[in-house]
Amino acid sequence: MDRYAIFLDAGYFFSAGAQVIHGRNVPRKQIALKAPDNSVAALFVLAQAQTGGMQLLRAYWYDAAPGSRTSLEQSALAMLPCVKLRLGVLNNVGEQKGVDSLIVTDLIELARNRAIADAVIISGDEDLRVAVQVAQSFGVRVHVLAAGNPKGNVSMSLQMEADSVGSIPKAWFDEHLVITTIPAVVAPTVAVAASAAAPGTSKAIVLTGRSGTVISVDDAATKICDELLAGANQTVLVALKTHFATSNTVPVDYDRRLVARTAAALGGRRLTGDETRHIRGIFVKIVRAK
Repeated sequence: MDRYAIFLDAGYFFSAGAQVIHGRNVPRKQIALKAPDNSVAALFVLAQAQTGGMQLLRAYWYDAAPGSRTSLEQSALAMLPCVKLRLGVLNNVGEQKGVDSLIVTDLIELARNRAIADAVIISGDEDLRVAVQVAQSFGVRVHVLAAGNPKGNVSMSLQMEADSVGSIPKAWFDEHLVITTIPAVVAPTVAVAASAAAPGTSKAIVLTGRSGTVISVDDAATKICDELLAGANQTVLVALKTHFATSNTVPVDYDRRLVARTAAALGGRRLTGDETRHIRGIFVKIVRAK
């Protein structure tokens, strides 16, 4: 059947894309797609051109789970038509593990089952070379689509095995990739209020600023939610609302900042499990109301 599939290694894709734009390494958590739906559609156009205009079966997007939950971007990608999110794991030093084996397995199985005639690999890892050879033995043409110049980030042996080698140009990354700076969490100087909170209510905290303002967990969480969402563009807000239409879990990239910054606003004290769940509920409620 004259269809093709895309096999995209997100670790390679984002790292090489940042290099293309800035010429330096950028932490993975600071790199994102401006609009996943538009970016993926534009990527399909580049991949289709390399196959000579063949019909797409689907795109496999391989990434590492940042925790027990997916990131907002991963959730948005997983909901897109013809995109299959496949997740490996992150080790203690932030390196993704298990992704290459997922690519190898999917590529060989699709080739063996005659599900595709062509494969477009967006990766540069030499470990994929044998999988390319096996897929080709089943009659599949395998193309490498490099992020930028393949001479700098694609294994020479992988290029030699491929039926063709193309590249995603700098202009594409300039248009679709964004490099963000995540603000540091700074804990204010605080003191616990002298009066105890009523049973079942949030414990009050006194901020020792000029006004000596008293702030509750609800007030602190609401303030942090507003700050986090103030920096989100309309595309991100739509993605969050779409996510919360079917789920009450806060994406991990927002969850960590939400909890850490709220705890910092409350003097850096350790939040209880109930408080953490309550804070997350406030975030979901505020997003849904927008």
